[in-house]
Amino acid sequence: MLSYIHSFADFLRVHLSSISVGLVATVLTIYGAHINGYFRKITKSLPFVARFALFIVLCSAGYAFLSSQAVKYLRIFLIQQKDIPLVLIISGAFLVLAFLARNGKNL
Repeated sequence: MLSYIHSFADFLRVHLSSISVGLVATVLTIYGAHINGYFRKITKSLPFVARFALFIVLCSAGYAFLSSQAVKYLRIFLIQQKDIPLVLIISGAFLVLAFLARNGKNL
């Protein structure tokens, strides 16, 4: 049984970059509307043109920076895990995200 877990963990390690991108993209998809709503709330008092410009900056630079840094640190964290914790963390993360997406009606 441990040989199967070790083989699966090795497979996951080969694909950690893609797994990290998938996890971060899913989180941003689930919570992007909340982030945009909060941003709209704090920029409410600004003129329309300023709000529009800041929203463009948030979407182009803000989300790009956030996702690149989150992917980098998530990948570093996952690389450091041993076989069984790695499999459990990745499986659990995708299950939790699926549950959150289902509860948020994003599916």
